[in-house]
Amino acid sequence: MGDYTAYAIDVASVNREGVGTSINGVLIDPETLKPYIADAEAAEQQMQVGSPTDRVVILLARGELAAAGELIAESRLLDPTNAHLRVLDTELTRMQGNFDRAINRLRKLAEEFAGTFYEPLMHQHLGFSFFAKGDYKAAATRFRKAMEQRIAMNDDAYLVNASSTCLQIAEERAAA
Repeated sequence: MGDYTAYAIDVASVNREGVGTSINGVLIDPETLKPYIADAEAAEQQMQVGSPTDRVVILLARGELAAAGELIAESRLLDPTNAHLRVLDTELTRMQGNFDRAINRLRKLAEEFAGTFYEPLMHQHLGFSFFAKGDYKAAATRFRKAMEQRIAMNDDAYLVNASSTCLQIAEERAAA
């Protein structure tokens, strides 16, 4: 597999600006759970030195969906089975507003990667898609599953925290 970083929400803190990510200059909006550029200079520097997945996330955060789609397609030609690129392809679908298609594709990916290190990633992104669709209860279920799997796998603390924070946001929205 190529040198790809996971598109993951690094939740060292949640503040009024957003939730930190593992990609310099990109935060997650706690209202929409979509990436956005919080520091243009840092994001541009990451575009120059980051992995293809980093660059795709930055393009998505900038709203440059066509460019993100092109980079995903080019990168997948080199590494068609890369789980992170496949997830980002569904993220692009979600950001284009096709929530049901993103959910269906992510469900298939979750089945394909069941029992692997990538399964929590699929559930995390299912949570994002359900959240975008407005189904906060289903989003919370998926964030909880991702969190529990990450704990069981003794995954990095920031990934566990990411799922936990997204779970809390979804549960608060479901209760409102």
